[in-house]
Amino acid sequence: MSKIEVNELAARTGTNISMTSGHTMQPNLHSSTTFPAGHVIQTVTSTSTSNISTTSTTPQTITTASITPKFATSTIHIEGFVSRLEIVYGSSNAYASLYLRDPSDSNITLGVSGNSSSSNSSPAAIFGTHSPNSTSSQTYTMLISIASGGTTSTSTDSQRYTLKLTEVAQ
Repeated sequence: MSKIEVNELAARTGTNISMTSGHTMQPNLHSSTTFPAGHVIQTVTSTSTSNISTTSTTPQTITTASITPKFATSTIHIEGFVSRLEIVYGSSNAYASLYLRDPSDSNITLGVSGNSSSSNSSPAAIFGTHSPNSTSSQTYTMLISIASGGTTSTSTDSQRYTLKLTEVAQ
């Protein structure tokens, strides 16, 4: 195998450098590889449309996603989205909670959505970050629960929901 070492690549003509069709470039990542801060290293997404419903204030798992960081110094950016969080009004103040939890099952962030006088359904998004300081697999969880005694139930209403994990260099 040959090795070519250069300090800079430039197109001979124009501004594009291309590779032969069917060939790919595989980075040789190891502990001495560095990326500029803010560089996206990898992204993992978990998406489903199964109906998840609960009548409890105890959080119910909607979905999980796992990522194995390439570098212990990276930060994981977590994005959760439910295209339709349904909240069924009971007697008063119908609210639901949306949670993001880290691998140790601690809350990263909590969002509350709802209405004080009627049932409703609307999109819900939640965001957080976590610094695992590890290159071991990390599993993150998105959960829902009712947030008030006036809420009969809350559900994903069989609509799309997504948990997206992005490893970002620091």
